[in-house]
Amino acid sequence: MKRFFAVLCIVGLAASFSFGRDMSKKTGIGFNSQLSGLGVDSLSVRYWFSKKMAVEGLLGFSLGDDTIFNIGGKFLTVLKEEKNLNLYGFGIIGIESYDPDFGKSDTALTLGGGFGAEFFFSDFPNLGFGAEVGLGFNNANDKSRFGTAAGWLSAVGIRYYL
Repeated sequence: MKRFFAVLCIVGLAASFSFGRDMSKKTGIGFNSQLSGLGVDSLSVRYWFSKKMAVEGLLGFSLGDDTIFNIGGKFLTVLKEEKNLNLYGFGIIGIESYDPDFGKSDTALTLGGGFGAEFFFSDFPNLGFGAEVGLGFNNANDKSRFGTAAGWLSAVGIRYYL
């Protein structure tokens, strides 16, 4: 597993000098399923402040018997650009407030990092489809978890860029 991530990092860094889609000064609004350790999707606002770097704010909630609220941020850097695809590395941090028992609330921390890809169709250049995978830590429900898990740090997202 370590070898896979090392090879992925080396290939991404070696190929990072190609020409590709310039996203600088663009803002994308959509969703991301990455922040929550409890399965809540987050609304996402991603801003590319240069051709190679972006920040993303995440906000999610679920109301009802199990009230959940999360907020977080992500920093992204492009590793490889192609005509309709950006490959990037990211770091993420967030907190999540939830109510495991009626009347008692708890807070969980999410930390992580990994790699992602955002794809754009030629006919719809402002609509981005993304997928991310990485390693992370989450301590929701009094259970500390480190690693990868489906629906946790394996994430998908869709954004429309203004």
